[in-house]
Amino acid sequence: MALETKITNETLYISFNDEKTSNSISANDWKELKSQIEKFEDSDQKYLVLKEINGNFSSGAQLAENINALMEDVNLAAKALWNCKKPVIAAVDGVCAGAGANMILLSDFIIATSTTRFIEVFARRGLVVDFGGSWNLPRMIGLQKAKELMMTTKEIDGESMKNLGMLYKLTQRENLDSELTDLIDLLNEQSFISICMIKDQIKQGLDLSFTETLDLEGENQNKRFIHTDAVEGMAAFVEKRKPNYKNTLDN
Repeated sequence: MALETKITNETLYISFNDEKTSNSISANDWKELKSQIEKFEDSDQKYLVLKEINGNFSSGAQLAENINALMEDVNLAAKALWNCKKPVIAAVDGVCAGAGANMILLSDFIIATSTTRFIEVFARRGLVVDFGGSWNLPRMIGLQKAKELMMTTKEIDGESMKNLGMLYKLTQRENLDSELTDLIDLLNEQSFISICMIKDQIKQGLDLSFTETLDLEGENQNKRFIHTDAVEGMAAFVEKRKPNYKNTLDN
């Protein structure tokens, strides 16, 4: 098993540590990834960070294993990550290929380095795109560019990812950790339940009409009006101070 976890300051870090294979993901890792996400959801931790290690993020699934047997676990892990209610951040460097590439696309914020190598490598191996990439990438960068990256297996770097609108932030390798810390600090200044509900609204909105989205926004906003975070936010504005939010996921 390559998957490793670390908890620091309300943040769960997940990395795939297998330096010999550029951090490939084993059969057991898919099951463990799903399990760790579910535990994270039920915990007091606020942020999930998918993090590079040893200079790479992940080269994707270990192809020496029985791929057919893996797919159910791969799909369950992808669904768990997509349905995660709390913020997910990807901090990536080096190789980010196959399912590893599509994994970061399911995060809410991607911080990448100029030396990141993003590769939809599947067709090069006689396979098809998985981990939700064929749904997610066209919505992110458009049909034509998504087809180019997936069907030609063209590798792009962090600068190209930035130009395609895939990134929250492009940085140098030595600044990756500090950019991650700055982002978490910025999120910590907001109402945690608000950012989690906004994440859910955006996700649901991908499959809703405009009118349905307005209904969802109205329903959620009415809940916010009577929540202590809204009271605190308005009081802080009037009193010209930083708000002191509860940072909970209650309704």
